[in-house]
Amino acid sequence: MNLLFCFFQVMGSILGVKHIIHVFPEIGKGPKLNVAIHHGALTEGVLTFFIVMLSLGLARKIPGSFFMKTWIGSIAKLSLHVLGADLTGGCMNPAAVMGWAYARGEHITQEHLLVYWLGPIKATLLAVWFFNVVFKPLTEEQEKPKAKSD
Repeated sequence: MNLLFCFFQVMGSILGVKHIIHVFPEIGKGPKLNVAIHHGALTEGVLTFFIVMLSLGLARKIPGSFFMKTWIGSIAKLSLHVLGADLTGGCMNPAAVMGWAYARGEHITQEHLLVYWLGPIKATLLAVWFFNVVFKPLTEEQEKPKAKSD
């Protein structure tokens, strides 16, 4: 099921970018790597690591508040995107970058694969492992949101 989700996310990105380029041809060309490949992979990896840690922490600490989690996550992602925009485009999502790379014909280059796929995937796996090591898993009783008492 997750592979199917990834496939449709990549296809949606490709179709969305092709549509944007068709409707607004003068709009940007997507993320561009402005540093060496290894620095770019490290940058995308560090940004992705922090986003995943934040998402896991929010899911654990604020279990019921959809709007609060969305607001905090959005502000954090925007901040990290601004930090990485000049270096790599600050995408932190391989599927989103795939559309722009495919439109430019760069979707199978070493730069694209290392920086925008391998870096974020390794960072995600590291963040999940690190989170599970540092924070012990919650029991079923701790996972249920507590009702507010009047």
